[in-house]
Amino acid sequence: MLVIFDLNGTLTDPAGIGEPWQAPELGLDVLAGAVQTAMVETILGEYTDFSAHIRSALEVQVARRSLDGGRIEEALERAKRLSPYPDAAEALELLAQAGHRLTVLTNSGAQAGRATLEACGLSDWFEQVLGVDAVRRFKPHSATYAHALTALDARPEETFMVAAHAWDVTGAQHAGLRGVWIARGQDAYPQVGLRPELTAPTLLDAAVAVTRTD
Repeated sequence: MLVIFDLNGTLTDPAGIGEPWQAPELGLDVLAGAVQTAMVETILGEYTDFSAHIRSALEVQVARRSLDGGRIEEALERAKRLSPYPDAAEALELLAQAGHRLTVLTNSGAQAGRATLEACGLSDWFEQVLGVDAVRRFKPHSATYAHALTALDARPEETFMVAAHAWDVTGAQHAGLRGVWIARGQDAYPQVGLRPELTAPTLLDAAVAVTRTD
């Protein structure tokens, strides 16, 4: 079985983005804002590297919160080397030992995604690191998941997409993949869109659930 992971907010913790202001909650808001403007670009048929969306979202949040704008560059550097969630390595080891193929599909782009994984010590677990820059569309556009399946010579019904974002899971399932949602403190899955095949509170719980589907 192929298991594709989202990167930002799923394997890595965006809280680091807010470290310059001692505001860990800032990271999730920045990531959400970047995803929103990236989705708008895809709908409009345009494409800008995800790093530009992160910068824009960070500038918006800094302005809204009246934070010191002089720390933005520091935050952007931190965004390139986010820490993994504590159970990430254990979850990946469990899946690898069970014989699953592991890869990453990220909105950040392949090169940036690879650099992030190397910085946080997770890169060795993955067969490939794929980015949406190959198709110039952001997830959850169907072309992004099709790109991953083609690159990995995989069938959608034999592929799991693991993400902490409901929009990513729904997009993957719409493309025929099997969705795994990491709830991680989120109260409920949206009532619109496709329901995930598997739901788990943590990455490790998700890895256990995937191995039990064999």
